[in-house]
Amino acid sequence: MENEIGLKLFFWIGTLTMLFSVLATILTVVLYRNKIHKIKQKESENLLKSSFESEKKERKRIALDFHDSVSGDLSAVRNYITILSQKEKDSFNKSVFQEIETALGNVIENVQDISYNLMPPTLETLGLPSTLRTYFEKVQKWNDVTINEEYQSECKKISPSDAYEIYRVVKEIVNNMIKHGNSQMINFIVYEKEKTYIFELSDNGIPFNFYKSVKESYGMGLKNITSRIKHINAKLKQLPVEVGNKIQIIFKY
Repeated sequence: MENEIGLKLFFWIGTLTMLFSVLATILTVVLYRNKIHKIKQKESENLLKSSFESEKKERKRIALDFHDSVSGDLSAVRNYITILSQKEKDSFNKSVFQEIETALGNVIENVQDISYNLMPPTLETLGLPSTLRTYFEKVQKWNDVTINEEYQSECKKISPSDAYEIYRVVKEIVNNMIKHGNSQMINFIVYEKEKTYIFELSDNGIPFNFYKSVKESYGMGLKNITSRIKHINAKLKQLPVEVGNKIQIIFKY
């Protein structure tokens, strides 16, 4: 009888020991996988951050090259053409010089626009709202669209680095509204609420599901939006509307 009780006790002790060993092994594997996942996630975040910083530096470098080198050389050529035009007596040659001068003026303006779009110099000096005002002005100049703007906040608590990312996101959303949504009117408002800046964009274009489009799209535009939003710890929210689309960029400071 005592031997039977001893065997049963030994059996249950052995079973419990094995069970605890299995559970400990499973727990160890789970913890190890979680640790590896966190390490990979951190590496991915660092890589993304490094990628955005490299992109920003490269954009700034190219923008400066356009502004200081290309634009400067073109301006010098235009000035030279102006001098030749003033000295030219033949009316036909003079008109040719004037046409060349006009064409060079258009090229210089385009180069300056490209330089500005690559890296707006006003972001650090004048802030995000002023940069957005200039951007919207250019958008309306080159597209058949009306943009209504309302700035209830000057966003002074946003760093230049984060402001750049928000600027790029707003640009990408506006570009999609015009290019793919055929929007003719865009409403933009920025306001401050409970230590949060909210940038709201709405339009009268073709409705689309942002997150569904991100999953199905092979283009980098929408994916860049989500990456930039994540990079600055902001949120992007699409609100239901009867006409067009309404998207909010929510940035806590």
